Amino acid sequence: MKTLLLGLILAITFGCSEKKSDDNELIELAINTKKKVDILMKEYQVAKALDTIFELLKRANKYVDETAPWILAKDIEKNDRLATVLYNLLETIRYAAVLLQPFIPDTSKRIFEQLNCKNNSYESLNKFGSLEEGILLNQPTVLFERIDKDLKLKELD
Repeated sequence: MKTLLLGLILAITFGCSEKKSDDNELIELAINTKKKVDILMKEYQVAKALDTIFELLKRANKYVDETAPWILAKDIEKNDRLATVLYNLLETIRYAAVLLQPFIPDTSKRIFEQLNCKNNSYESLNKFGSLEEGILLNQPTVLFERIDKDLKLKELD
């Protein structure tokens, strides 16, 4: 379920001048997620660290619902707002990908490739807004292939 959520948010975001309270909430959560993950990892609470990262992605999913970028895209006067929303989503995805690198490095690498992002260091999470502006996104790809249950069971026999 968690991997599906990450893939869904990435897919929605692929298909920044004006800040709103929704923006600030997402930005603060991203910054605090890094701090919380740092603490949890120092305490060897790996599962809780992963849960914390996926809470950020859940909030990003809610942000998509709240900001409705598909509606913003229909109104040329809302292009600045649309740019802000998309940037915040892409930066949040980058945050999550950086935080997930120790756990799923290949998937994180594919996210960075789709984002066309070179800034994937842990230190880049010290402030929100390290994703380069004006980047061209690469073609989205499936992050997690659907597993054919019957085929997998046959392989195990």
